[in-house]
Amino acid sequence: MAKFEFPKNPATHRENPFKDAEGENPFSDDTTQSPQAIKDNLFAGPADSVGRSYSPNDYEAILVPNPKGALRLAVAGLVLSGTGVVGVGIAIAGLGTWITPLFYALPLQFTALAAAAPACIIARRDLRAIKAGAMNDAGRGKSRLALWLGAAAGVVGGSPVVIYFALLFISFAFSR
Repeated sequence: MAKFEFPKNPATHRENPFKDAEGENPFSDDTTQSPQAIKDNLFAGPADSVGRSYSPNDYEAILVPNPKGALRLAVAGLVLSGTGVVGVGIAIAGLGTWITPLFYALPLQFTALAAAAPACIIARRDLRAIKAGAMNDAGRGKSRLALWLGAAAGVVGGSPVVIYFALLFISFAFSR
């Protein structure tokens, strides 16, 4: 039975792109080729790469580390949260009430958290990329320091916020 072909179909009488003049596929693994055919093949690997195992030095680390930026954010978060805690302590001692300083310190604490959270995220991303081998190992120490300082800034900045809202809730609950 003859193969039916559409006359205006662009695939009619099309040659197979994976077959050479002898009808062999030069890209398949089971064909044997002469050394001259391999030398002329642009897609063939180097002759010494046969049976060579993977080496991690075969690729280039492409991700750019950012430990300085993470460290700057972590230090800024720690300074802001420390300033907020000390300022609230001084204001409470000076005014004798804790509600008024609360509204002055909350924006500072939230700003500290807004700086500390990205520091932790950037530092953790860098440490994971270094561990995976996709980033240069030179920034590991600064990234680890940024992660710890960012976490400390989050604890120092987040604890007073929780305490403030707990005190506010308790004062409203027991004032009735």
